[in-house]
Amino acid sequence: MSSMKQLPRIAEPVQRWKRFGEKQLFLPNHVVALLRPKPKQSPNLATFAVPLQFNKLDLRDYLQHAYGVETTAIRSFINQPKPERKNKNGPWYRPRAQKMMIAELVKPFVWPEPVKDEEDLKQWDHEMFKKLQKERREQEKKQKNPKKVPLRTKLAVPDDVRSVSEQARELLRQAKGLKVEKKEGKGEKKASPDK
Repeated sequence: MSSMKQLPRIAEPVQRWKRFGEKQLFLPNHVVALLRPKPKQSPNLATFAVPLQFNKLDLRDYLQHAYGVETTAIRSFINQPKPERKNKNGPWYRPRAQKMMIAELVKPFVWPEPVKDEEDLKQWDHEMFKKLQKERREQEKKQKNPKKVPLRTKLAVPDDVRSVSEQARELLRQAKGLKVEKKEGKGEKKASPDK
């Protein structure tokens, strides 16, 4: 018999079976943030900021079950911030590290262009967002210097709180059988018994 060399078989695509975690989470207590990509980053790559205890399998399970997004590979790294001082002469400390993961997506995702027109921002209540952002900055400034925080009794009473308290006083007087009259002049109210 003659020895014949066997021809190499053509590789067939192998369908991989993906295992997912068994633990079910209905109200997770972690935050996974999708970050805007770098200027020349491929649309198949998505960058996420995740908690430090997250691993690659957790992110893959999270994307698959929460959003139905399939991934082919995930890379992770930890950003270590530089050491800082609390005050100019205070002790050195290292701020908390941040874990980042880059997922290769099966279907590409392209970020929408940011809205630049003020008219388009009205549908998302941008004015309220600006007010809240301003209040947050003021609150952060107060917290950074606790010596300058005024006492609650020294603060001015907001108009809405004042009007609600006046309405409550009126209701109490009416419940007790007192008639509410307005004084001419200062606009103050005076209670007098009903006859």
